[in-house]
Amino acid sequence: MKILFLAPQPFFRVRGTPINVRNVVTALGEAGHEVDLLCFPWGEDVSIPGVRVLRLPRVPGVKEVGMGPTPGKVPMDLLMFLKAWRLCRKNRYDVVHAVEESAFFAVWFKKRFGCKLIYDMDSSISDQLRYSGSLLFRPLIPLAERMERAAMRNSEFVLTVCRSLSQEVAEVSPDARIVQIEDAPLESSFHEDVEGAQRLRQTMNLGDAPVAVYTGNFESYQGVELLLKAMSIVRRSRTDVHGVFVGGEPAQIARMKEIARSLDLLNGCVFTGKRPMNEMPAFMSMASVLVSPRIRGTNTALKIYTYMQSGKPIVATRLATHTQVLDDQCAILVQPQPDDVAAGILRAIKEPLLADALGREARARVAARYSLPIFKDKVRGAYQELALRS
Repeated sequence: MKILFLAPQPFFRVRGTPINVRNVVTALGEAGHEVDLLCFPWGEDVSIPGVRVLRLPRVPGVKEVGMGPTPGKVPMDLLMFLKAWRLCRKNRYDVVHAVEESAFFAVWFKKRFGCKLIYDMDSSISDQLRYSGSLLFRPLIPLAERMERAAMRNSEFVLTVCRSLSQEVAEVSPDARIVQIEDAPLESSFHEDVEGAQRLRQTMNLGDAPVAVYTGNFESYQGVELLLKAMSIVRRSRTDVHGVFVGGEPAQIARMKEIARSLDLLNGCVFTGKRPMNEMPAFMSMASVLVSPRIRGTNTALKIYTYMQSGKPIVATRLATHTQVLDDQCAILVQPQPDDVAAGILRAIKEPLLADALGREARARVAARYSLPIFKDKVRGAYQELALRS
């Protein structure tokens, strides 16, 4: 089939939705489909067989858009609508695969050009607006909810990444067909990078100290501030434990450093900024424990699957975002409070037999349920069923 894939994000970037997009279009290309991937102008160039990456032109005054709802996304989404309309008129696609808010205007493409529509609901836009905390976005929430319902009703199927999103779709649009395909780790298998981990330790002057590693963006819902408060408690008990924070925008990192300074924690934390994907095995290999301190949200972050695949012990907050995939047999689940997160980190470090057992179980679950080959098989299966129903 000929597919127009709308991805209203920078591509490629080492963060959840762009990684998911890469995995989906790779699976489609490997299955022999022709894919035109339309994305924002920023991102790393990648070559994917069977996939043509088309970038929108830059808009004067709009720098790279960040995570979640931002004012800069408005002109970029408008430009994507116009470019996608021209592409549909020229190429007559069989399917428009629309990620997140691009499904709102892709409904018009289905009606005008007779193509099939897949709503790739990697997250709920109305929830993003709600969680942003911005008064500017509050009046847009009812409109976003109406547009989500319209996209659900008009899609051949709604593609979700976790149980909470599937339940939300079922409640909002009971007649919608739901295909749940959980995210997958970054790679087909995890290979320890012992030498890379040693280089990182030398660069950051960590020696052989136990290290709690966080990877991901620094948006408020991720709980990075919570983790800093927890680390200040950890270091009262174990002054040799260090926290390594991988990710974040410069302004966010500066704010977290100020918080660390107020906690007298600067000597116990390292902020690396964004790092390339090929360094992630080294950071995972270096970790004594991997931490996901999210404080709200229901979607399961893609990084959880990579955490699990590494075989390292995981400390995560006991919220739906984690408990859809993790339980007490494969992770240390804690309440989203500094004392509880600190206790979880210390337990992972002090009880190596427990840590090893949890890591082995997590790795086994990824291999059995959430591996990259399983992910690709599910994507290909969904499209095969779509073709049979044509």
